[in-house]
Amino acid sequence: MKKWIKLTAAILFVIMGGAGCMSSESKVVDHLEKVYAEEFEVESTKEGSDIFPEMYGKDKVIAHPEGKPELVFIAGESRNEAGVFYDTYVLSKWSKELDAKYSDQIKSDFGQEVEYKTLLLAQGDKYDPSMIDIPFSQYVTENKEVDVTVKIAIKTDGEPDISKYAEPVYNLLETLKKENTKFYGVSVGFVDESEDISDYIRTSNINNIPWSNLKANVYGTIMVDNLTGINSPDEIAQHYDKSEG
Repeated sequence: MKKWIKLTAAILFVIMGGAGCMSSESKVVDHLEKVYAEEFEVESTKEGSDIFPEMYGKDKVIAHPEGKPELVFIAGESRNEAGVFYDTYVLSKWSKELDAKYSDQIKSDFGQEVEYKTLLLAQGDKYDPSMIDIPFSQYVTENKEVDVTVKIAIKTDGEPDISKYAEPVYNLLETLKKENTKFYGVSVGFVDESEDISDYIRTSNINNIPWSNLKANVYGTIMVDNLTGINSPDEIAQHYDKSEG
């Protein structure tokens, strides 16, 4: 009898946990659709803690507007206040805007087939849904506390010739400087040409996965920013980090 009681309790716990996750997902999506007057698709849900939400956070979803997977973002309910929600949809929109802005330069300098994404970071209290239609250029005139990093994946057959990319990386860094943000940088990963990392690049604004943890053959990386103190293309090669193994 005791075994049946334990089994029943375990089943109820799983069902209640699953129902709670679905309930929180629905609450987040309902909030998004009400605020933005759009329909959204959930890609996945990361479970939080019902018992210690203040410590571990609540459930959060990875979503995108219906039919626009390139605008992927994170949304969830505040860990401290019930009924208060957050999302990074605005940052996702600005990211796409900057992708288009840098497109010609990146494809001209790095190659037409190159995959890249502009990563944006800003404090959650520095932007809100009312800014969804404001251009990034307008936003940044009043809010300099933004990090802008362009992440680029370059496919190569074996070890890359770093000298080919020194000037393109330097020129892109100089272009980002003109955005007048507090922080800006360029992150380049040299990946084996056989690898498919399209989804990694698409979600790089939210996945928080460095090149070193990418499940792919990465030959090395170049990571430079405005704190590096680079004054010429000749200094770029010094920042090439060859992957171990």
